[in-house]
Amino acid sequence: MLALLGHEAMRRLRDAHTANGLTPRQFHVLGLLHDRGPLAQTDLATETDTAASVLVTQLNPLEAEGLVTRTRDPRDRRRHLVVLTDAGQQRLRDAAAAQQEVEDDLFRSLTDTQRSQLTQLLVLVRDDLTDGNEHCGTPASLDGKTS
Repeated sequence: MLALLGHEAMRRLRDAHTANGLTPRQFHVLGLLHDRGPLAQTDLATETDTAASVLVTQLNPLEAEGLVTRTRDPRDRRRHLVVLTDAGQQRLRDAAAAQQEVEDDLFRSLTDTQRSQLTQLLVLVRDDLTDGNEHCGTPASLDGKTS
């Protein structure tokens, strides 16, 4: 049942992200930049558990659309910092709102209390599986909805 629900949820979330011009991985990248501020490209690759060469293929279209910029780190000119732009902030907000609509639809049969309980239980399972990395897979701004 969990696999079936996960598959359907991912399909709907992917559709919501795609409707906002993002892949789920790009949504994740924008969310990390929103939550943590500018990150070195190598740190971003580590945070997303993505090979550096693959990350570049994800960042290129984001940069081409003006959603992120890559600049030399003034403290270490060998590194590039990835920075979320205002346009990137807006795209993330739009995609997060679409994601919230999907979640509202997925959980429409639950009362507010049941939904809160389910969210708290899922956060516990996630934190256990990720050794307490509370923002694994979601922007911290979305975690605020768990309380």
